[in-house]
Amino acid sequence: MNILLDVRTFLAFIISCNLVTVLLIAAYLWHHRDDATLNIFFCGKCIQTAAWAIALIRNGPFGIAAISLANSLLFVGYALETVALLKLTRTYDKAAYRFCLWVTLLSILGFNLVLIFDNHFNVRVVSASLSLAALLVLPIFRMIQGKNHSLLMHLMGCLYLALMISFLGRAALALFFYHAIESSSIGSSFIYGYTLITVNLAMILGSTGFILLLKEMTDRELVRLANYDDLTKTLNRRAFFERTKRFLEQCSKKQQKLSFVLFDVDQFKCINDTYGHDVGDRVLRDLSRRVYSQIDAEHLFSRFGGDEFAILMPGMDEEQSAVAAERIRSEIASAEINLPDKSLNYTISIGLLTVSPNRYVDVENLYIFCDNALYDAKKNGKNSVHRGQYQDEL
Repeated sequence: MNILLDVRTFLAFIISCNLVTVLLIAAYLWHHRDDATLNIFFCGKCIQTAAWAIALIRNGPFGIAAISLANSLLFVGYALETVALLKLTRTYDKAAYRFCLWVTLLSILGFNLVLIFDNHFNVRVVSASLSLAALLVLPIFRMIQGKNHSLLMHLMGCLYLALMISFLGRAALALFFYHAIESSSIGSSFIYGYTLITVNLAMILGSTGFILLLKEMTDRELVRLANYDDLTKTLNRRAFFERTKRFLEQCSKKQQKLSFVLFDVDQFKCINDTYGHDVGDRVLRDLSRRVYSQIDAEHLFSRFGGDEFAILMPGMDEEQSAVAAERIRSEIASAEINLPDKSLNYTISIGLLTVSPNRYVDVENLYIFCDNALYDAKKNGKNSVHRGQYQDEL
């Protein structure tokens, strides 16, 4: 048997591959039903599988209806897969929603108009191929152009680009060379063979590629949860200390100075007791947003706990760090939290320390001496910056 000519074998192969993917995802989702992105991907794969199954009866008494339904479902299935991919890469927004919706609706409308007014195999192939290629445009662009994306995501973008080119090539074959191919000994089966390769690439990307990308994004989220404070989006104390140790080594080798800033909110307990912990959380979020706007990208910003925060400023000497600390204090002093009946102002007190790192300088002592400087800032009337001194031995 020439498998290239056997359309039913071709469809059975696609259906079986999709069924395996659906069953594996269903088994995973049995205990992970709250994964919205994977649920969307699962629905997309189910709809695609149903579409290919309906395509098996395309030559029966309901041939036209089967072709219409199968392709319409296929567009919806691939659109859902596109949405899941965009959600996974955190690039799904209102613009992406509108794009996927309109491309899907226009694809369904366009294909059914072809069925009504020009129902030829090659024209249907052109319509379907162009529609599927169009659905890939946005995820390809957003995966390739992201500067902070991983190698895997960039590679996925390139492979999806190859898939889109394959769809466009299929459309070109059907549009310009179909009659020549149809008159040859292979006939229209060449189109099916080309389709088999294209759909195979789509299935690999839509299963293995997607799952690997899901694993990578899950790992990133776990790292984020382990290293960052959920409320303020700052580093937690453990992650801050680990990274500070590396900066101490780097600055020691480069013979650069390093500044350490420790601060907390003045009378924060009073804010919590008077206005409630929700307002206290708003103060901490507002504070972290304002501080982030005042520090450089290479600086480390951490919440140590409660209302206590720290900033590490590699490469900053006494003069530079004093200017930076005063700028932060002034920015916070101008802050206002809008409450239903009034505005809440708050201030911070800052302890500041600058050192020339060497083998005697460690993170724990940096914190201790800077904490002493913060205590002096509080004692001097709050809403102020006080510089401390580092001593090699306590």
